[in-house]
Amino acid sequence: MELSIIVPIYNVEKYLRECLDSLYSISNIKLEIILINDGSRDSSLSIAREYEKRYREKTLLISKENGGLSSGRNLGLDMAKGDYVAFIDSDDFIDVEKFQNFFKIVQENNLDIGVGNFKYYYEDGETGDIFRSSSVKRGEVLSGSEFLELILQKPKCFREEVVDDLYRRRFLIENNLKFKEGILHEDSYFTPRAYLRAERVKFIDIAYYYYRQRSGSIMSEVNEKSIESLDYITRNLYRLYNDTDSHGKKALQILLPSFYRVVLYRYLALGKDYREELTFYRTMFLGLKAYENGVLEDKILFLSPRLGALLRKILKRDIGLERKLQKIS
Repeated sequence: MELSIIVPIYNVEKYLRECLDSLYSISNIKLEIILINDGSRDSSLSIAREYEKRYREKTLLISKENGGLSSGRNLGLDMAKGDYVAFIDSDDFIDVEKFQNFFKIVQENNLDIGVGNFKYYYEDGETGDIFRSSSVKRGEVLSGSEFLELILQKPKCFREEVVDDLYRRRFLIENNLKFKEGILHEDSYFTPRAYLRAERVKFIDIAYYYYRQRSGSIMSEVNEKSIESLDYITRNLYRLYNDTDSHGKKALQILLPSFYRVVLYRYLALGKDYREELTFYRTMFLGLKAYENGVLEDKILFLSPRLGALLRKILKRDIGLERKLQKIS
């Protein structure tokens, strides 16, 4: 079996057929498609059963109580048999020909992680491209820590999404890489850990994945659980700092302060007491030697989060960068 495609499904009756039609159109790859119905309350399970009946030889359908995206992915990974694993969100879809080309390059290069590209897909049918720097587009095979450092260098093009990537299943198993259940932003925790352990990673500039943007989705909202999740992710990734190589250390010097900025700024916006969080940030900042990362905003935040928040409000962008910020409601 060359490939296992894992598709957690939850209340996506409007989009599921488009997703599955694209996946079942894949040819010339020996694959299985693992559909995990995560306690859907709409007609998603009925739709999944239609595809299971039509494609029995390459479909595994599992229905379980709702446990969240991570639990569905983890269950699918436990059942997978393919050499490589893809994690596809059930409201998205792929360009089949481009995906097949992408998969071939991943195989030919014997990669632990093949990093693909995607396009945002909006409800009006318009698409938006994702920025990748010229150094990343060179597409060299690197260690995961080298790659993580590269995508965090200016101009920064770090993407945490796993949906446009392929993973060698043996690599995930040997490194006990699974998705943390019970948090949001699970990709922000999974992806850095995967990179820090991988030996062969390559960016392949093929935008085969269409990442649907819709109001009401988890990723369109910032709430208290989101901030709690980022706090958890940052603290646990920080524990890996001393065990990684020089490339991983340089990457975490940039990545972790950027994660924790969101926590501090959100506490400020809500008028919450953030003294404990600021103490952790300052301890982490010094422990990472983040004063070496060249990011002005991190230094300002170390001195005064209120000053950092004021400057961001005035500039309407990250301090020291030219690009404007997306509005977070």
